[in-house]
Amino acid sequence: MKELIEYIAKSLVNYPDQVQVTESSGSGRRVMNLKVAQVDMGKVIGKQGRIAQAMRTLLKVSAARSGRGDSQAFLIIAGTEDAAGQAPLDDTEAQEVSEDEELEEP
Repeated sequence: MKELIEYIAKSLVNYPDQVQVTESSGSGRRVMNLKVAQVDMGKVIGKQGRIAQAMRTLLKVSAARSGRGDSQAFLIIAGTEDAAGQAPLDDTEAQEVSEDEELEEP
């Protein structure tokens, strides 16, 4: 199931290298933690939460069919920030920043 969530998320986002999926289970529960870049949160959640709900439904179906007793499955989606404390810039934003910096120099 971890691989499925990771594959779906990486297919949707602009920064697939920042997708992280961790899995924990215990006492009849399976929890998947999905972390993506802050700028990709909207893509993973989808309009009115439809993509997130679809991923949760897939998890629940997979858990029910596994027969291992993990009848409850949960998906938690969170955004990550880079080392500088902000989401990475895409190429057009980086170009705009460098152009602005050139204009400010005397």
